Order: sequence, then C-alpha cells, then structure tokens
Amino acid sequence: MRLRVDILQVDQVTESYVNWFSNKEIVQYSVNQYKKFSFEGQCSYVESCLKNNDLDLYGIFDDTLHIGNIAINNLTTVHRRAELTYVVGDTRYWGKGVASFAVSKMVELGKSKYKLNKLHASLDSSNFKSKKVLEKNGFVLEGIRKKHLFYNKEFFDQLDYGLIL
Repeated sequence: MRLRVDILQVDQVTESYVNWFSNKEIVQYSVNQYKKFSFEGQCSYVESCLKNNDLDLYGIFDDTLHIGNIAINNLTTVHRRAELTYVVGDTRYWGKGVASFAVSKMVELGKSKYKLNKLHASLDSSNFKSKKVLEKNGFVLEGIRKKHLFYNKEFFDQLDYGLIL
C-alpha cells in the first residue's frame, strides 16, 4: 500500500465514493445512515468544504485510489482545538491500519499546519475499531456521555477522546 492523505477535490468524487454511504456496515456508527447521498450532492459537499475556512476534508488514498475520508473541523475556534471525523469507505482496506495512518497524519498536521493545541474525536461506545485507532495514536478517554447517540434504533454512550498536541 502507498497511503497518503490530501485535500479532497471535486474531480475525485466517484460513484464508488457515493456508494459508501448506502452500505449499512460503513455507516453503522454515523449519522450518515439517516441521510441520502447522490453524486451531485457529494460534489456540492466537497466544493463547499473547499470554500470553508472552518473545515478541511481530506481524502485517504492508496496511490490514486480514493479509499476513505478524514475531516478536521472547527479550525477557526479561538481555543485552537479541532475535531476529527473519519471513514474508511473501501471495505477491502478494513483492518489494514488505514484509519490509524490517516489519524496519525492529522496529528502531524494539527501540530505543523494548523498550530493546534488539541485534537478531539467522539465515537459510539460499541465502535471498538475506532477506539483502538484513537488510542493507538495517543488519544485518551476524556468523558462518556450516557445514551447520547441513536443509531440503528438503539441508544449508545458517546466516548469523547482527546489528544493534547
């Protein structure tokens, strides 16, 4: 694998990318399970991200193949902290360290490019793989919000992780 993260461009939106969000396994821990996605809609979303000073959307690539996304949100806050969200949409890459690689790159960028003090991420308490990704990258559990998330007709605790840079 030749993994890299780069700001996602509109011309990199594909039907394959759009189809990630109709796969129940991919969106099981995300509010995306409640949304409808289209090619045009994703192109507009990526375009809006490119214009947004508060958010940068990165594609995760294996060479030129777009396999996931990682976003860094809330960049303009005076508190110099930002939130990470990510998805590995190409299931052939699950369990191969892709999310961990992408998070590690965002930790580097958080320090060097964005000059942040802290990164944080939240997840559903049953999302053990994402918990492992964050902990592998030095994030620590900072809090638990009881029955805070509603996915698949069930309430889950939200785990809040943070990393001081």
